[in-house]
Amino acid sequence: MIDTGEHHAAMLLLMGLVSLLAVPMRAAFARISMPSMIGFIVLGVSLSIGSNITGVASDTLNEQVPFLAKIGIVVLLFRIGLESDLDKLRQQLGRAALIWLPNMVLGATTAFALVMVWPGLGLIPALFTGVAASATSIGVSAGIWEATGALDSDTGALLLDAAELDDVSAVVLLSVLFAVGPLLKQPEGAAILAPALKAGAIQLLLTALFSMNCYLFSRWLEKPLSDGFAKLAPKHGPIVLATGAAFVIAAMAEVMGLSMAIGALFAGLAFSRDPAERSIDEAFGILLTVFGPFFFVAIGLSVDLTVLVEGIGLAAALAGMALLGKLLGAGLPATAMLGWRQGALIGFSMVPRAEIFLLVMLYGLTLGPWAVPQVLYNAAVLASIATCIIGPAIVGMMLRPLAGNTT
Repeated sequence: MIDTGEHHAAMLLLMGLVSLLAVPMRAAFARISMPSMIGFIVLGVSLSIGSNITGVASDTLNEQVPFLAKIGIVVLLFRIGLESDLDKLRQQLGRAALIWLPNMVLGATTAFALVMVWPGLGLIPALFTGVAASATSIGVSAGIWEATGALDSDTGALLLDAAELDDVSAVVLLSVLFAVGPLLKQPEGAAILAPALKAGAIQLLLTALFSMNCYLFSRWLEKPLSDGFAKLAPKHGPIVLATGAAFVIAAMAEVMGLSMAIGALFAGLAFSRDPAERSIDEAFGILLTVFGPFFFVAIGLSVDLTVLVEGIGLAAALAGMALLGKLLGAGLPATAMLGWRQGALIGFSMVPRAEIFLLVMLYGLTLGPWAVPQVLYNAAVLASIATCIIGPAIVGMMLRPLAGNTT
């Protein structure tokens, strides 16, 4: 029997309202050249305040929004993988890796060092923050490159290739953190090092096996299955196959003890070789418009305003380290290859931290204050917003005079 009680009515109402807000909010933020995620995070904070004051829909916000957020992150990371061009990446893998490796390492170590020396935090929060900060949200900057016609340039292609490597390494580190994180709570100190290293090694092995299976699926099964679904339903068959496979592969990753994030990203990579990728991408754009906002709403719901002011100084420092880490890690190697202007463009384009950064910090928050204290989480959310404003703003100023001439 279908339950039609008030609990489900509140969830449907929330889904409807957020979906209706998504399009005008994206348009409004695009007009001022800011990412719409800021608006959805603020919406989550507002819903939390309203629920705490009125007591209305607290169950829906605490139980249903996290589930909808998981759907959103699966769709989001699948689309990131889907839009990757592995053939182009292979062509200049060496150049991209020369940017990716220092970019990932310095992005992580600068954040790790800051949290390590910050009063009241320590090793484990620093580890979570470092893993989170290794990621880059290139989609925040890529829209500006595309709008100015620079994304199709050699520099734009190199930027995307380095960012693709960044995405893969970040979700792999996230997967390892899923296995090692709970062990770090143990009070044995150094005695926990060996089990943690063993768990991390096992997780890396599982990740390698999982990625190999995804490659085999992409190489031998995806095309025949897609053709078969296209014969059964020419218009929607491949889209339905991709949608179902995205959730199945993400679920398999979760069951194996990996994160669903790595499953969703690898599923997208598996379908990126399909000639029907464009229609699949358009369909997932619609799903992302509907479900993507719930991830950022969930981020906002987890912000505690009672300790927000305490984290402002830490947020400013985190944003500064985020800026420094990417400018040194990505900007300097790119400058050595392309010159200072193109190097600065790539460095500032890598500054934004959004999806994976926030996902890691939210995961740590759910484990408890020993992993990510509330003050650190609040600071991370503020720093994320700051990086998603500062980086694209500078990129926009640098690209506008070079529109159509970036090489």
